[in-house]
Amino acid sequence: MYKIKKKLQNGELVLGTIISEVRNPNIAYILAQCGFEFFIIDNEHGTYNFETISNIIAAARGAGISVIVRIPEITRANILKPLDSGASGLLVPMVNTVEEAQEVIKHAKYPTMGKRGVALRRPHNLYNKVNAEEYLQKANDETFIAVQAETIQSIENINKIAAVDGVDCIFAGPFDLSVSLGIPGQIDHPLEVDAIEKIATACKRHNKIAGILMFDQEMLTKWINKDFRFAVYSSDITLLADVASRAVKELKNSVK
Repeated sequence: MYKIKKKLQNGELVLGTIISEVRNPNIAYILAQCGFEFFIIDNEHGTYNFETISNIIAAARGAGISVIVRIPEITRANILKPLDSGASGLLVPMVNTVEEAQEVIKHAKYPTMGKRGVALRRPHNLYNKVNAEEYLQKANDETFIAVQAETIQSIENINKIAAVDGVDCIFAGPFDLSVSLGIPGQIDHPLEVDAIEKIATACKRHNKIAGILMFDQEMLTKWINKDFRFAVYSSDITLLADVASRAVKELKNSVK
């Protein structure tokens, strides 16, 4: 379940989507058969509880698709529980300072890198009996941590944030970033493009992975070709609503 981190470290494209409404764990099988390599459970804007997240992650492990959980805010419980449930990693919103990035790592990584609480026989290691020293190091190496840069402040601090040990990915949050820049929704505006390119530059400088979410395939392709390899396309809401509304319109217009 940690294969996406290895692929990203090799410079390969890893493509996923995001869910914030669907709660049936079988969504993991549906997304896997579509060809997605991972999906994000959005618990920032979604309303999943820890039990539902754990159930979806369990199904995903059976389906062979990785899960990243977007937490609502930086707290010990929000970080610890998805990882103990077997999530491949976390996406952390609104990381604006180096101190906030360091706080994420403190809770997400085991000692000596961090202070993650240790419970070894849990879903994250399939309840296996393990050598503690070896497993803690392995988990630290394999757990994927992405922090979102989505404000003017985060862009101003982007090089310091990207330099934090344990942060694997800087993830552009295009919509919140456009609001922070004073151009709400204009994700192709020159100010927005310049800010996202600063993320890419910081990632290259500090050997980190650049990530982004886009709902437009053409726009996502543009950023993929600018080395945003952790690529998130659309969402459960948009994929369902847009395909359905287009089909309804076409069917009604087909009446002779």
